[in-house]
Amino acid sequence: MSTSCAEIKSMPGTSLGNGDTAAPCKTNGERGTIPEQRNGIRPGFLNKHSTTLPEDAEPDAEPAEVPPEYVPRFSQATPPSMVTVDFTSITLQWSAVSQTGLSVSPPEGTELPSCSIAYSLQMQQVETRSTATGAELAGMCKSDKWVEVYRGTDLLTQVRNLRPGRRYAFRLVCIPVVPPELTAPASQPTSPPVAFANPATVPGAPQPPRLGGRGRTNLTFRWVEPEDTGGRDVYLYHLQMMAPATQQGFETVYEGEEKRYKAARLVPGNEYRARVKAFNIIGESVWSDEASFTTQATVPERPDPLECTPDGPSDVLVTWGVPADGGAPINTYQLQRSDGDGPDSFEPIYNGTECQYRVSGLRSGVLYRFRVLAENEEGRGAWSNIAAAQTAAVPPDSPSMPTVLGSNRTSVSIKWEAPEADGGSPVSSYQVELRPKSKAGLAGMSDEWLTVYQGEATACTMSCLYAGCVYRVRIRAKNASGWSQYSIPSDVKAAPGVPHAPGAPQSMGQSAVAIELAWEAPQHDGGSDIMSYRLEMSEGASNSGFKTVQTRSATEGCRANVHDLMPGTQYFFQVYAVNNQGASAASGTGSATTRPAPPLAPPPPTPSDITSSSFKLSWACPQARGAPVTEYMVNLHHVPEAVPSTNTLSNGHAHANGNSVLDSLDDTSSTSGSTAQAQDTRQGAEAASVSGRAGLAGGKGSFHGVGQSRLPWRGADPSVNVTGLHPFQEYSCQVQAGNSAGFSDWSSTAFVRTAPAAPSAPTNLQAQGASSSSISLHWEQPEEDNGSPVTGYLLESASTSGRVAPVYQKAYSGKDTRCTVSDLRPGRGYQFRVLAQNAQGQGPWSQPLHASAEADVPGAPSQPVCSKRTSNGVTVKWVAPEVENGSPVISYRLQCHQEGQPFEEVYRGCQLQYRLQGLEAGTSYSLRVQAVNGVGEGCWSEEAGFATTRLPPQPPQGLECTLEADPMERPQLTLTWNPHNHDGVHADVASHEVELLDVTAPSTHAVRVAKHTCSGRMQQHSIPNLLPGTRYQVRLRCVGSQGSGHGDYCDPVIISTPGSREPVSKPASVMSETSSSTLPLALSSNKGRRGSMTGAEADVIPTGNERIRKIKKGGKAGLSKAGKAKIPPERLILYFPKFLHKYSWGWIPKRLLVGDVPENLMPLYVPCRRALAAASKAVQQHYLKVLLSLAAIFLVAWLIKWEPPPGLGVFRQ
Repeated sequence: MSTSCAEIKSMPGTSLGNGDTAAPCKTNGERGTIPEQRNGIRPGFLNKHSTTLPEDAEPDAEPAEVPPEYVPRFSQATPPSMVTVDFTSITLQWSAVSQTGLSVSPPEGTELPSCSIAYSLQMQQVETRSTATGAELAGMCKSDKWVEVYRGTDLLTQVRNLRPGRRYAFRLVCIPVVPPELTAPASQPTSPPVAFANPATVPGAPQPPRLGGRGRTNLTFRWVEPEDTGGRDVYLYHLQMMAPATQQGFETVYEGEEKRYKAARLVPGNEYRARVKAFNIIGESVWSDEASFTTQATVPERPDPLECTPDGPSDVLVTWGVPADGGAPINTYQLQRSDGDGPDSFEPIYNGTECQYRVSGLRSGVLYRFRVLAENEEGRGAWSNIAAAQTAAVPPDSPSMPTVLGSNRTSVSIKWEAPEADGGSPVSSYQVELRPKSKAGLAGMSDEWLTVYQGEATACTMSCLYAGCVYRVRIRAKNASGWSQYSIPSDVKAAPGVPHAPGAPQSMGQSAVAIELAWEAPQHDGGSDIMSYRLEMSEGASNSGFKTVQTRSATEGCRANVHDLMPGTQYFFQVYAVNNQGASAASGTGSATTRPAPPLAPPPPTPSDITSSSFKLSWACPQARGAPVTEYMVNLHHVPEAVPSTNTLSNGHAHANGNSVLDSLDDTSSTSGSTAQAQDTRQGAEAASVSGRAGLAGGKGSFHGVGQSRLPWRGADPSVNVTGLHPFQEYSCQVQAGNSAGFSDWSSTAFVRTAPAAPSAPTNLQAQGASSSSISLHWEQPEEDNGSPVTGYLLESASTSGRVAPVYQKAYSGKDTRCTVSDLRPGRGYQFRVLAQNAQGQGPWSQPLHASAEADVPGAPSQPVCSKRTSNGVTVKWVAPEVENGSPVISYRLQCHQEGQPFEEVYRGCQLQYRLQGLEAGTSYSLRVQAVNGVGEGCWSEEAGFATTRLPPQPPQGLECTLEADPMERPQLTLTWNPHNHDGVHADVASHEVELLDVTAPSTHAVRVAKHTCSGRMQQHSIPNLLPGTRYQVRLRCVGSQGSGHGDYCDPVIISTPGSREPVSKPASVMSETSSSTLPLALSSNKGRRGSMTGAEADVIPTGNERIRKIKKGGKAGLSKAGKAKIPPERLILYFPKFLHKYSWGWIPKRLLVGDVPENLMPLYVPCRRALAAASKAVQQHYLKVLLSLAAIFLVAWLIKWEPPPGLGVFRQ
């Protein structure tokens, strides 16, 4: 049967889904008419598959004339029943009404047509908390309130757009469509009314708050209950406010049951936004739309701070800050001025919107006071603080030019006249300033105006002047208003005197016997021309005992040459300037020293500390001749055996016939002198180097010989260490001294022979052959034995196959120049080095030789490791060989065999693991692996044995199920089976698994009810607590031992338990009030618990208050954030004051659940609960007063020692 739904409005006068308007139904037996239909469905309904009425049916037309005896009869109309329900819709269905016959039987052979039936579903809202049914419900329904919500031929419809939490009454009216051959019945069949309720929900959003009153610092808000309360009473409101100017967001300012709130302590003239939401026992609504209101404005505040700044003798700039406008914009500012002391002396001078004003036209030197106020549309604000300012005074005119009264060499006296105008205030002081005009005057003072006098007199004397210098003078006057302008400057001059001292003599050049001097002329000639200069000189280490050596005319300049002096001697000089007033003071003392002469030649050097590569040269210091010796030049020469050791010296210089010279120094020194390093060769390319405490310097002269070296040397120590020489060789040495004047002649020649030493390094170290474990080496004798024959050789070797530095070890020691090094590792690289030794010791190592041993086959891999064993396969892993012997491993060979059979190769490749398949179940095998490189195949690894697992067990046989039913208990199922015969291929049974499935529901997926595990030796198992009236499917499988896995299930067995299936509860809101039956729910697995749900563990969905309690235990989901919204009002809760819970440290709870409130007491309970809530709120707000009152009562009782009457208990302190 096809079904459809119709979308309707629940109340009369509202719009239906097709645009029509629902209207009250006809009553008192009136015939209902069916509106115009389209495809058999009334316009506006959403039914898509409704049965259509006959096209020629005209229910509103008058019935045709038929014999009155043919009146159709119909069966009784039954009330509709509820199928599903949600917050806004209910789905109803009803039984069909059929025609049962006619009032008069027609004649035989006469066939009359039957009537078709249309159904009209009517609805009206009844009292929500009423539980009336039957006749009581029919009495509650009003005949003029029925609204038709559906008309058609379907037996199922959905009523939409209902209000949540309401109770609705429905009745079914049958409208027969009578053909013309029959007579319509007098009344329409109508079913008794039946009532259904839909679930409640959260309330709808309230209307925005309205303004109930407004003040300057407060706003009164009012609001109404939401149009849709969700089916439950609204018991709490939250009001939030926000000031847009603060940008701090909404804040909750009120929580309570009232629909009115007065917000105080607000800012005048400020805008505030408010919103409200409602709470019922289901939860909270969304916030209402925001409403904006503004508090009343007030007068502005005082415009502080007020500041006055004088600007000249007649202007004052007055500024002030912008005050708070009090909620209304400021229209104007009023500024007043007063030049007296009384409060009535102020007069307005400015009205405007600017926050500053320049007051002009004032008198200079007068104190003025000012004040200002702001004004807006609410009125004038308070006056600001009074600020005062005084105009500036006028300075006097400039005094007259000064005149000279008298002068001498160091002072000048002047006078002047007072200003013609004093600027309105008497002159109180004069200031005289002086500035030098002559260049000489700048020596004693800066080129700036300097104050030399300040006082009331009109004359002064200026002292501390330079004789003959010109100065400029200016004067200014001062009164109460300030300083005047300076007078016109005038020039004054001091009397002439002796000149200033000239500059100190400076040396312009000197020789060994003469010095050229120069000095600077005096800065000031004293006002008279200089005629001559007198030069004085002093010898020795002090500057005393000066004597005149020259007197030069001023026309000859400031220079003089002094002759006949001693070389290298210091002299001191000073000079005087002379004019017609006399001689000046002595100049500063200057000094100069004559140049020194080169030193004398030093004596021949003396050798000492002779070794095979170095010796030390020492000599006596020569005469310095006026300057200390700062460097020495040493000539070192290697003397070949064929050249005589004596040479002819000419003028103390030697002429070189050898090779180039090395002039490198080493800055290190020893305690016995300095150190020099020299290197030479047998072919004549000798070289030497000297190290010491000073730098390089050039030398003079040369040495006659072969292979000479010139070693410059600086320092006061007359010794040097010469290093880097060849052993057992003869050298000739000369020395030359130098100072700042030059070098001396060469000293006499000294001859030195070095000591013998160890031989040089062997040469041409080569490898002549190699194998996998040895290398043959050969080398040649050293080129130099250094004065002692070679007695033996030492050979060392080191491995180079690592990242660390090679570590050498002794490999050979003997007199031969060839050897074979054995016990080497194949393919490994090595380094070799060799040295020679004689009676003096061991020589240096030769250059290292790199050589490698030949490669060999690799070592054996590790023993194979077996894992992931199955009945036909295993995973084999191994580790690469520890040594590859010089050639990398390119592949591996894996072999396998059974007992009594040869090895067979099962894998060849480069991987270190292999999955071996195709084996027999329960069989033992052995494995070995071999590595292969470029040289060949290595050794086999150790053998590893393993065994494959057996196959999973076979399914049990002969599964039988026996039900044991007891009228007082649930049925119990007993299972028995037979084990399968053991064949050696399949594994032993470790345990059994029994699976029980519920196949009662006609669904595509069976629901697993239980899964049991029992021991493998058992052949019987019992499952208790089955559900009556339920079909179960039972099957069994075995679990193998030793990891062989699970076997297959046996054939399933279907059983049915006797009795009727136990119903499953549903929420109370879905239950019909006319029937106690519940709708069955699908049985599903319990995912919130471990394991599967058995029949005894099946639970039902909680209903009513049980569901609310579970929601409360789960958290805050779906509940209001307010504390009282968590408990529905249908339960009696005692709330204790917060201070009792706080100060009892949790011993006294916040609330106490007493029990559920009966529905017949709800009208009395709600007012009492609200009164108790108000009283608790008052106690919480004034808990301090309550505590003080209780404390006072306890104190009075203790003072009067009150004793209670018998039977009333003992008073607790």
